[in-house]
Amino acid sequence: MNSLSHDSLDTRPAAWSEELRARLRPLAPRLVFGLRLAASVCLALYITYALELQNSFWAATTAAIVCQPNLGTSLQKGRWRIIGTIVGALAMIALLAVFAQQRYALALSLAVWCGACGVAVVGLRNFASYAAALAGFTASVVFADTISDPTSAFFLSLIRVSEICIGIGATVFVILLTDFGAASRRLADLLQEAAGQISRGFRATLVAPGEAAGQRGRFRDLLRALGPLHLATDAAIADSSYLRSRGGNLRRASARLMDAVLAWQEIARVADVPGAPGEAARAQLDAVLARLDARTLAADPQRFRDACRAALEAIEAIPPGDRRTTVLLDATRTLAASLEEMAESIALLQGARATRVQFAPRAVVIGDPLPAIVSGVRVFTAVAGAAAFAIFTAWPQGPLAIAFVAIATLIFGAAGDQTRALAVDYTIGSVLMAVVGGVLYFGVLPFLSTFAGLATMLVLLMVPIGFMQAGSWHPTLFLAMAVTSLPMLQIGNPIAYDPSAFFNGALTIVGGTAAGLVCFIILPVLSPQTRTRRLLALSVRDVRRLAARARPGDAVRWRALMTRRAEDLPPQASDDEARRLLALFALGRAIIFLRAALPDEDGQQLVTGACVALGDGRPAAARDACAELAARLDEAAATPAATQIRAQLATLIGTLDALAECLDDTPRQRARAS
Repeated sequence: MNSLSHDSLDTRPAAWSEELRARLRPLAPRLVFGLRLAASVCLALYITYALELQNSFWAATTAAIVCQPNLGTSLQKGRWRIIGTIVGALAMIALLAVFAQQRYALALSLAVWCGACGVAVVGLRNFASYAAALAGFTASVVFADTISDPTSAFFLSLIRVSEICIGIGATVFVILLTDFGAASRRLADLLQEAAGQISRGFRATLVAPGEAAGQRGRFRDLLRALGPLHLATDAAIADSSYLRSRGGNLRRASARLMDAVLAWQEIARVADVPGAPGEAARAQLDAVLARLDARTLAADPQRFRDACRAALEAIEAIPPGDRRTTVLLDATRTLAASLEEMAESIALLQGARATRVQFAPRAVVIGDPLPAIVSGVRVFTAVAGAAAFAIFTAWPQGPLAIAFVAIATLIFGAAGDQTRALAVDYTIGSVLMAVVGGVLYFGVLPFLSTFAGLATMLVLLMVPIGFMQAGSWHPTLFLAMAVTSLPMLQIGNPIAYDPSAFFNGALTIVGGTAAGLVCFIILPVLSPQTRTRRLLALSVRDVRRLAARARPGDAVRWRALMTRRAEDLPPQASDDEARRLLALFALGRAIIFLRAALPDEDGQQLVTGACVALGDGRPAAARDACAELAARLDEAAATPAATQIRAQLATLIGTLDALAECLDDTPRQRARAS
């Protein structure tokens, strides 16, 4: 009895130690990011001190902005930040050259430029959007420095750009020293998660078509994952030179995921039609997919890839049967090919070698221009209002306030429904930093006489801020503290202690940030219902245009445009709205495929007639032409090419049936709608 109790007591500390390590393990990346943030800020300050630049805090502030929890994101953002910085500085120099002696015209021109950047922030994606925000921010910073002496604009712009580039370079250097491949691992995790979601949902819909309605909500989960997946792809490509050379491989895997989503949507549509394919066809396909266990994808991606290739061979051996069975075969083939691409990408991310794939870069498209226009108007109004207030009140800190108004309205422009919440967090963070900054400014900084002491204070400040910023609890609040800390502390070269300057600076930063929040309240983002309705209406319009006229590059542009709209679809959109958007995507893709794939002249004439009818808003006539073509193909030999044409034609006919009401633009339908 005593021996047993003694053994239990001996094992208890080991269990506690293991539990403690398990609890602390997820916190390690956050601590590493805090140390990385502190090192970047301190290195940027040290370089500016060594070069005897006066406003050292701009370099350190740049380092705080560029340093992000995701390593690849920081490296890629560093490149785009340099581009945005140079463009913004050149734009402001040009405006100063034209309106050097006209303050009102100069302020209005700055507002117009920042408004244009606000349009680009929402219209562009990922790092290009970030560069657009920085172009507006840099222009406002140069304006704040040169408005009192426009004749020295070029010299001051050169200094400011140098300081910003020092901050970027310091951050990139620290990242390179602490780069552990986090971006590659994140992309691999996202790919495995997406593969598991789509394979499970596809099989569930395939095996139990009567329960397909229960799977529809998962479409939106995958659509919401597209944006983070594309961002993680760009970050991983920036992670290493080899992945950069194989960027086409990774981008193609992301594109194939969209193909798999459309295939899943297609079998769900077939399941809703009375008289779905028999049990034998579904059972055969499910048996093939049962060999593909996505849970083993990350552990052995090459073995999973071989299993996908074997599944493709098994699918090719199944006879096509009727049209609906042909659709199921084509959709399952698409899923297996997409999973194969994901397996190859994960193997590449884990260090395997791969043949370089040339994949067309994503076309620059705008899903809906109205949110971008609203963003541009908001930024223009905010900057113009702040400039007017600063000029008419002759506020000495007014130009600096304009810069922080621009930051507050530009940085969250592309956040969608979260915009106001993020702006509130950012404002609260700047207020908290004013309080913390006051304690440091009056209680700590006067007693520091060496750079080592200053660096120690910044490490003790930045490590906790970075630790919280890398977490999930209001990270924007701590981002605001990191960004505003150095300007509030007014760490220059040399450091001057002036209580009135501190309070004026803190009031300027907090006031500018709060003014940006007010602009988000006055001009909020479009409601989710409005955005959803517009995305569907624009997609119907573009399907008609696509059908009415063929143009070079339709396939690339249509994929980019509809993928962008799928990403932009609000989470509040209903399942039916998500399915309609995907159906319109599949409809346009089928039109493009059939135009290029049909070899005989009679078939091309029927497709052309169907496209003309669809472009004129007559889906019933288009459906009749497609049905006639399908009847002719049923009599032809069952070659692989003919099977794929039949599948796309069945998709076209089924989608025209499902979306007949929204595609109909005849006078009778318009009268009914009105």
